[in-house]
Amino acid sequence: MAPHRPLAALLQAAAGRERQTVPPLAPPPGGSDLHAVTGQSGAEPAAPDSVTNTGDGARTSEWAAGSRPPVRQDWGKHVWMVFVTVVILSALAFFIVDRVSPAPVTVSDSGPDAGFARDMQAHHAQAVEMALLIRDKSANPELRAIAYDIATTQQHQNGQMFAWLQDWGLSQARSGPPMAWMKTSAGGHGSGTPHTVPTSSTAMEGMATPEQMQALRGSSGKEAEQLFTDLMIRHHQGGVAMAAAAAKLSETSRVRDFAAGVVDAQTAEITALQELRGRL
Repeated sequence: MAPHRPLAALLQAAAGRERQTVPPLAPPPGGSDLHAVTGQSGAEPAAPDSVTNTGDGARTSEWAAGSRPPVRQDWGKHVWMVFVTVVILSALAFFIVDRVSPAPVTVSDSGPDAGFARDMQAHHAQAVEMALLIRDKSANPELRAIAYDIATTQQHQNGQMFAWLQDWGLSQARSGPPMAWMKTSAGGHGSGTPHTVPTSSTAMEGMATPEQMQALRGSSGKEAEQLFTDLMIRHHQGGVAMAAAAAKLSETSRVRDFAAGVVDAQTAEITALQELRGRL
């Protein structure tokens, strides 16, 4: 039987055990596993000098001077990568939805919007051919510059009008005679005079005839330059008349704005061609 100890001695021993300092924890075996968890390289992170029991079930750690507790250094990087990925995927989703689900637009197959898009494509195609022909024949820098502008601008515009018809779900080919969509007078100013509908694409406003195109192909020098300017001035005048009608009659703002731009651009080119024609 253990010898009897005074009550004061027992209380003192219990208090000593409460304040007892626990020795540092030994690192777990397999340092590479600890390295994978902490994300630190080199030596293992410093263990606290001691872990003190406060008496209420909590524990506090006392770290050696100059040392820091282990930190997951790659955590912030992972969060940032996830955020950027979400932003990119969200933006891509909005882009795809916008492309595959455009705002529905109903355009009549026989209306002025579709009619203008089809007829002006044919009109532009002839202007591009004429411009390329004169660039190969002429050494005049002013004429070559105008021809280059006509060819590049109108070819680009043809691509736009082609895309409109695709977006509207309509055929590129017309089902009736050209310019049937023009219900007012030529030029679209609403004078009330019925517009005569041509029976072929070469009879559209300002279009050169097959004979005139053949003459341009067979000409050279000053003759080619003069013939080109004469034909292109008339061609642009017809284009302005068609575009003015579309700016007045079209049902979509896209076509109205485009047609108004054609009127402005080709009117300026007519002035330049007329001034140049006087010096050829």
